[in-house]
Amino acid sequence: MNTQVRHITNFMHQWAPPGIKMSYDNVGLLLGDPSAPVSRILVCLDVTEEVVDEALKKKCELIVSHHPLIFNELKKINPVHEQGRIIYKMIRNNIALLSVHTNLDAALDGVSFVLANNLGLDELQFLDRNYNISRKISLTTNVDDTQAVLKLLNYYSAEEAHFYEVDSRKEGQKCFEAIIDRHNVNQLRTALEKEGLLKKGSFQEMEMSTPTNNFGMGVIGYYPDEGIATNEFLHLVCRALDVPSVRFSGQAERIRKVAVCGGAGVFLKDAAVRAGADAFVTSDIKYHDYFTEKRNFLLVDTGHYESEFPVVEAVRKELSEAFEHIEVDATGVVTNPMKIYVTDFENKNI
Repeated sequence: MNTQVRHITNFMHQWAPPGIKMSYDNVGLLLGDPSAPVSRILVCLDVTEEVVDEALKKKCELIVSHHPLIFNELKKINPVHEQGRIIYKMIRNNIALLSVHTNLDAALDGVSFVLANNLGLDELQFLDRNYNISRKISLTTNVDDTQAVLKLLNYYSAEEAHFYEVDSRKEGQKCFEAIIDRHNVNQLRTALEKEGLLKKGSFQEMEMSTPTNNFGMGVIGYYPDEGIATNEFLHLVCRALDVPSVRFSGQAERIRKVAVCGGAGVFLKDAAVRAGADAFVTSDIKYHDYFTEKRNFLLVDTGHYESEFPVVEAVRKELSEAFEHIEVDATGVVTNPMKIYVTDFENKNI
């Protein structure tokens, strides 16, 4: 099978559609030819020169990253600075770059779900589902093959799809209704036009006040029975993310209900409190955000890289299972720019 860059892009966009990204973000195929063949992929969190050199050594034609290499507007590309050197080297060596950032943060089984799974939490669900992307669509047509229309709606992940006969002067008129996520509407419309099912005024799209179940931010889950003690929980976080230490504030008698958000998620602290979480695990917490008025609440900062890096293996596994004939590697390069120094100085009372 001749797998191309576009096939990998389409697969990742089914999991994490670009339409659910934050407005400031830059995701998708940032470098490379969509029709270029792919036989080996390197998955990483950050695109650095070391990662690109690793991709060259392993003869990878595609890098799939979480953080986008190109974030702000580019005015020049030349090898006199780091970003320019990376882009220049990738273009010269025909290495494509696909980035899935805040769209993977908001996706089902995305960054926060992976973090929650690593912490051993059960009964996972989105912490914040304030993603108003659900749309109700209706299609009025005189098609005879109703199953073909329902199959097309299902292909574009429409839910609650159904139809009914329309009382009108035109015989055989049927109205199809369904709930569909916003980013799939235009693709569905194009498919309907291609099949000759879309006539002027026959297709309507309406916003819905109810949130979608497919996307959100952060995750909340549970430990069984009475949960675990605070020190046991902090030790578990360190073991699960392979870190020697974490920062935290607050205290809790037992940790049972836990909220998490991979990356900089302190904006969800209040949502975690409202949800009744005993602890909230995230990163990039500023000094004043460590203060909380809620009793029996633990706020934990694991570090940005540490909270998100587990998704690299998750993406590698998904791609390996979907494209069995392609070699997919997780980077062996530690791209975390933050280092920790632990002194051997002993504080002795004299």
